[in-house]
Amino acid sequence: MSTTFTADCPDYFEVYCPKDYDKHAYKMVFKNGKKVVYDDYKVMKYEWYTHRKLVDYVEVIDKSGKGF
Repeated sequence: MSTTFTADCPDYFEVYCPKDYDKHAYKMVFKNGKKVVYDDYKVMKYEWYTHRKLVDYVEVIDKSGKGF
């Protein structure tokens, strides 16, 4: 099974912001209500690809409290 996605694939995950993603935390909210917070963007992205059919959305949390 390939994990390579193209932009026309509905499961394609795209980065929209060029800012350093290590300044944020990521709350993955599952369809069953479970929530998991990740401090590392690469780990969150891997987990999203692994469990994407079970995930409702991912919330980006600003660690600095200054906003985006």
